[in-house]
Amino acid sequence: MTQKELLENVLSELGSIKKGMPNGELKHMARTIDELRDNQSLMKDDISDLKKTLLDPNDGVIVNTNKNTDFRRERERKIEYYDNIIVEFKKMQDWKNGVTRALWIVFTVLAGIIIKFLAEMQP
Repeated sequence: MTQKELLENVLSELGSIKKGMPNGELKHMARTIDELRDNQSLMKDDISDLKKTLLDPNDGVIVNTNKNTDFRRERERKIEYYDNIIVEFKKMQDWKNGVTRALWIVFTVLAGIIIKFLAEMQP
């Protein structure tokens, strides 16, 4: 094989490679890869924000849920105590109403005695 034939073979191969190369497809693929990279970065930021919202040790959703659960369990443990307080309060109200009625009766009797006493004092 001569040099001329070798060069012609190389040129023909280069021509076939050139024909097989995508014209704008490489640029389009590069753009698409850049967009994917940007979207991945945005998604990473969004996931970080979600993690912070869920897992924040001071004010996260999980912490607040656990606090709510603890409060509910504590309330359930003390339900009998709170029920007793309500019963005692109702008893006190009944006692107060009874004392109020008794005082009205005492004041009415006293007012009657005072009026009778004043009526007898007049000549």
